[in-house]
Amino acid sequence: MPKVYLNNAELADAEVCIHLKGFARATVTHLDIEHPLLSGLIPPEVRTFSWIIGIEGGILIRTEQNDTVKVVCPLLNQVLPQGEKTKTCVGGKPTGLFIGFRRRELSKLKELAAQLLLEPTT
Repeated sequence: MPKVYLNNAELADAEVCIHLKGFARATVTHLDIEHPLLSGLIPPEVRTFSWIIGIEGGILIRTEQNDTVKVVCPLLNQVLPQGEKTKTCVGGKPTGLFIGFRRRELSKLKELAAQLLLEPTT
């Protein structure tokens, strides 16, 4: 289960979801991070270009206001390995944030999602 931190404070009950274009009405492939406290970072329907950094065990998002959102989920290092960074679209939504990765990371995100869909659930 991923853990999400806003400025180093853990956000209990935060959810992280991969949405694949063509599945469940998704029109683009993206990563959602949902928690009520995240909805105030970027207003809904606003998009910014923010730095996403691969860290040990996950990713770190730096907003334009210098807030940080850390998603601890080792699977995300398959999308953005530790030490790599990219500046990409981060947008606001009423329930949190979304990340629209660049083409290089997007193909890795699709591979990760396909892998997760094929794994049996217990």
